[in-house]
Amino acid sequence: MANKGVIAPGHRRRTALLTRKVAFADPLRSHLRLSDDGTRIAWLQNEAGMLSVMVAEALDTASARRLTGGPVRPVSPALFWAADGRHVVVFRDSAGDENYQAFSIDVDTGAEVALTPDGGTRTLFNRTSRRIPSDILFSVNHRNRQSFDLVRANVTTGRRMTVFENPGFSRLHADAGLAVRFGERVRQDGSIEVLKRQGNGEWVPFLEIPAEDSLATHIDGLSADGEVVFLLDSRGRDRTALVAIDARTVVSTVLATDSEADIAEVVYDPDTGWPLAAAALAARRRWHPIDETFAADLARQLEDAAGLDLVIVGVSAGRRRMVIRLEASDAPAQLRVFDRGRRRTLQLFPERDDLEGMPLRPMLPVAIQSRDGLTLPAYVTLPAGRARRSPLVVVVHGGPYDRDAWGFSPLHQWLASRGYAVLSVNFRGSTGFGKAFTNAADREWGGRMQDDLDDGVAWAVKEGIADPDRVGLFGASYGGYAALMAAARSPDLYNCFIDICGPSDLLSFIARIPPYWHSWFAMILRRLADPATMEGRKWLQERSPLVHVEQMIRPMLIAQGLRDVRVSPAESRNVAHALLRRNVPVTLVTFPDEGHFLVGQRNRIALMAVAEQFLACHLGGSHELLGDDLQGSSLTVEIGGEWLRPLS
Repeated sequence: MANKGVIAPGHRRRTALLTRKVAFADPLRSHLRLSDDGTRIAWLQNEAGMLSVMVAEALDTASARRLTGGPVRPVSPALFWAADGRHVVVFRDSAGDENYQAFSIDVDTGAEVALTPDGGTRTLFNRTSRRIPSDILFSVNHRNRQSFDLVRANVTTGRRMTVFENPGFSRLHADAGLAVRFGERVRQDGSIEVLKRQGNGEWVPFLEIPAEDSLATHIDGLSADGEVVFLLDSRGRDRTALVAIDARTVVSTVLATDSEADIAEVVYDPDTGWPLAAAALAARRRWHPIDETFAADLARQLEDAAGLDLVIVGVSAGRRRMVIRLEASDAPAQLRVFDRGRRRTLQLFPERDDLEGMPLRPMLPVAIQSRDGLTLPAYVTLPAGRARRSPLVVVVHGGPYDRDAWGFSPLHQWLASRGYAVLSVNFRGSTGFGKAFTNAADREWGGRMQDDLDDGVAWAVKEGIADPDRVGLFGASYGGYAALMAAARSPDLYNCFIDICGPSDLLSFIARIPPYWHSWFAMILRRLADPATMEGRKWLQERSPLVHVEQMIRPMLIAQGLRDVRVSPAESRNVAHALLRRNVPVTLVTFPDEGHFLVGQRNRIALMAVAEQFLACHLGGSHELLGDDLQGSSLTVEIGGEWLRPLS
């Protein structure tokens, strides 16, 4: 193979088809939500980099107005309506530490009220109830950072009270009366026991979830009367089904299955709590109707979708109205409201206006065979005008127990516009393709999970898509770990690597897991190894990129948020300094105001500006001038930024 040195960057675009500021801007409108009564919609609107809450009548977007609660910076994509139809709830985290605080905003007066404590407390939404429209149930770890109690808050006054102190359940499920009915608890072997709470407060066994099903089986909903449990269930099968279980007899009925993928999304009737339809995400989203009276509405919307992926965002009481999101891979998502009574669909607006008319590239689903016989679902985006032998960027998703899916990807579009082919591989351990595929990743961090990525590169080269002498790997979180491991394991396969907040020392990573992950600790140890044993420590050290830094010889760009509560900044700095001592080209950029996820729009754009110059240096793709894309960000170049100046 040819020497993988620095490659002369491609020409600077005279006319940027997709600038970084466009590609990585927050969508103009996002997180559209329908009120419970179906009369109003609310969404987040991006205005000069700040997000504001907007509200309008459901069938009259001209009535849209900004709430006087002011701009909000939600780090959780969780804007939702209280059941009273008058208050919306948002979450804020100003410190980047993933400790979210919930606020309600009165859409009539603009009054804003804090619903949960601040000061290092993490809040998660649990449920609302039409029976008690003034109150919302939250999961809050204020009393014990390791366990989430259930706190009931009044959306108007902010008055709250703890209704259940959690003795160690990983999940709690309440009924429509906001009373706790079921709890899930992880055992030391990684299996899960589900307990039912009796009327006298006693907990009794309800069902068991073996360890091999723990990532694919959980309670997804309860009927309004609390007497039926809806379980996403992989027990006794490979692909997760939607199952209804009678809470008294534990008799189960299968409601929906898919031959290729797990059931991943369920739409529930807001009145009865029963499922209306379920979707599986194979290469594309595929719907399965459950309620016969809903099937006709679903069929009409699928027909109107005209080949786009249909997402049901929300259904109002009485199924009066439904919010629809239509997703494409080469166009912004479109938002609609279906009025069932009038039998008509109102086109609302696209999520983004700034992408209209741009020559975006389609994302193509492909299947790749791994060296040991697994089928790896993947997606490829090809640059315009270059059908063969393009420089390739492999984009690795985080998690790792997550997945890549078809749809609009700013990262894919930005890279393709610079002349790169882009490949995202659902390596073993990715979720949604059956439990055998997920479980194949047990103790394979840094092993066969890496092989799958390398096999994706081999496929792209064989298909004539990729130039074998111009391949880079780009990942965040677990994807960053994969970039570091690839640098040590496969330096002859890749030219360069971009690691964003990736763990380099698995012993440090496990020791640092946030306290609110404590109830899932046994499951983490099962998937990786137990540092309390000699064998486990040896395995974790062997699979830590930092131990193999001597094998890293290719250029590396590392980015790290200094408020990261999942991966210590020391893990990135240790790798960067070790490479620097060996004269391996390395650049370390840090963000003092960011955590594990880069939330600030200016920071995201600044990082991608640096990443673009880095890729242009080592893969030869096109690039924009740096311009002012670093201004207003907190990006700090700690190590190795000299190469930025010639490209700017």
